[in-house]
Amino acid sequence: MSLEKGIFEALEKLNKPLKAREIAKFLGIPVEERAELREKLKELSKEGKLVKLKGAKYALPEKLNLIVGKLCVYREGYGFVDPINGGKGVFVPGRNMNGAMNGDIVAVEIVKEFKDGRKEGKIVSVIERAIKKVVGRVEKTKRYCFVIPEDKRIRYDVLLTSEDCEKVENGDYVVAEIISYPSETRGPVGRLLENLGKTGPKLDIELIIRKYDLPVEFPPEALEEAEKISDVVIEEDLKGRVDLREQLCFTIDGENARDFDDAVAIEKLSNGNYKLYVHIADVSHYVKPGSALDREAYKRGTSVYFPDRCIPMLPEKLSNGICSLNPNVDRLTFTCEMVINKKGIVVDYKIYESVIHSKARLTYTIAQKIIDGDKEAIDKFPHVVESLKTMYELAQILHKKRYKRGSLDFDLPEPVVVLSTEGEPIDIYRAERLWAHRIIEEFMIAANETVAEYMFWTDYPSVYRIHESPDREKLQEFLNFVRSLGIRIPSVKNDIQPKMLQKILEEVEGKSEEKLVNYLMLRTMARAKYSPDNVGHFGLASTYYTHFTSPIRRYADLQLHRQVKMALNGEFNSENIPLWEEKLELICKHVTERSINADEAERDVIELKKLQFAKKHIGEVFEAMITGISEQGLYIETIEQLIPGFIHVANLKNDYYICIPKQYCLIGEKTRTIFRIGDRLLVRLINVDVENRKADFDFVRKLK
Repeated sequence: MSLEKGIFEALEKLNKPLKAREIAKFLGIPVEERAELREKLKELSKEGKLVKLKGAKYALPEKLNLIVGKLCVYREGYGFVDPINGGKGVFVPGRNMNGAMNGDIVAVEIVKEFKDGRKEGKIVSVIERAIKKVVGRVEKTKRYCFVIPEDKRIRYDVLLTSEDCEKVENGDYVVAEIISYPSETRGPVGRLLENLGKTGPKLDIELIIRKYDLPVEFPPEALEEAEKISDVVIEEDLKGRVDLREQLCFTIDGENARDFDDAVAIEKLSNGNYKLYVHIADVSHYVKPGSALDREAYKRGTSVYFPDRCIPMLPEKLSNGICSLNPNVDRLTFTCEMVINKKGIVVDYKIYESVIHSKARLTYTIAQKIIDGDKEAIDKFPHVVESLKTMYELAQILHKKRYKRGSLDFDLPEPVVVLSTEGEPIDIYRAERLWAHRIIEEFMIAANETVAEYMFWTDYPSVYRIHESPDREKLQEFLNFVRSLGIRIPSVKNDIQPKMLQKILEEVEGKSEEKLVNYLMLRTMARAKYSPDNVGHFGLASTYYTHFTSPIRRYADLQLHRQVKMALNGEFNSENIPLWEEKLELICKHVTERSINADEAERDVIELKKLQFAKKHIGEVFEAMITGISEQGLYIETIEQLIPGFIHVANLKNDYYICIPKQYCLIGEKTRTIFRIGDRLLVRLINVDVENRKADFDFVRKLK
């Protein structure tokens, strides 16, 4: 009998919570051999199969009506526990947190169940703590000294030791390590790690870097390894590679990009098919598994991009140097060569190691000008004109094919924040989405799908980028609402297909409900993640999908390159396949978490800079769109600068308004005026609270 089965048997037969020594006695494990049992109990607790209670006792969650999961706390103070073993989240009011903090793995007891399936719970124990450090502002009283967390999801102020209190001043921003966690009766205690000083535009981003625990400095051993790598491609590196240095290939990237992961080349074949080459930087040639560079890249998981800087996954010598596909120099690449027919179907492909010599570095703006026939741009890059036109032709075919199969394209506006040298936001505008962007998008999707399909059919362990179908209940609620708008939808018997949702987007295109339906549909979607199991990508309507095209800035892609090389070189066998399957499960979980963390940090910086920008425009009138409804009022976003804000019902002065959540609207009692998600308004900015990330607006009038 395995140790795990023995533990479960002990808890089942004795039918009560047990200490480690009681389980050991039941299983006949002598004192000197109990270390493995203790480790197994810890492991099973982390996995949610057991719950550790007060007094170091272990119990089966189902025996105590407990659910184990990850706690997500909201700014308002309540939270939801997302069960580790799947299922609906459990609502936890602020009074039932029992000292748990955002991100903790907890055991929650169900205290109420509602007819519609919702559950309310009370946290009974914290299994694993997520927050080790807190970033915040110091507030001193005569006797005590507290850190008020920047992250409003942390509901507790952290008490500093009296010794640390002498090292800080009121209003300083600090990083504190938690040395004692909160309980029902007392708050957390922290030890000072770093005093960042008083606030300012430059410090704001530093605070967010600390808040999300983003490593900025590379460890000396990783930098030493990077220094030993040659700045140029050497003869020895070329063995076994396809030499494509004569080929006309080039990069297309953003104006400020410095790390070029991908280069593209194209040929039009005599039968009308296209031969597309997607060359990706061969980072795995330089970053070896287990090396200091690899350990640090894994820890970071991804590069993080802020308006004024990039926190790279790899040291600059690699990310902007030998791994970056800079123009007019030899570079090692991993190539996905595809033959694509006139319908956009990949009819043949090859994946191989190669060496290229990029002939140009184009920006999206210049590439678009060439496509549009701008004489100045054409004269500057005459050698790429023909290729670029062929690429545009193929990208349109690929886009049409993807659209036809049901791929969802929300095309939501991305804000671009322009900062002064002091870090002050001086402008915010919507990023323009050009066909030049779409060319690269379509080519990268094609390469990602092709490599994913290759790995799927080899049946070797791999990394996939998956996007699961939407939650059925959320989706049903959304579809009911869409029907209430008069849009005809067939009833859903089995799993919904992306094609059906795409039809809804088509139905509302250009209508007043378009933004409303886009926003609500997006809210029903699951979050994409990395997984060793291929379940497809719902949003792209793709059966096989992975991330192959950005190994300089994403560890998932770097790991995938290694798996593909092993497959190509016949290095998998019956002994290492099970080991790789287990290893990839851990890697996928970790890189998904790092990717989410980076997304949240990037979003936090953008929201902060939007509000700093807004603060200079109090009293001004903006055009805005309603993005959410509550009993308290309207959530809005300005159209041009995408500044989020709120209009309290008290500022809708001409009537009393009733909230009808299922119809996502407020209705005036007397005037029957309706405010609905997606409506456009004129609003006046009346107050900005940067620290609490809030902007308050006054209603001026509705727009048609």
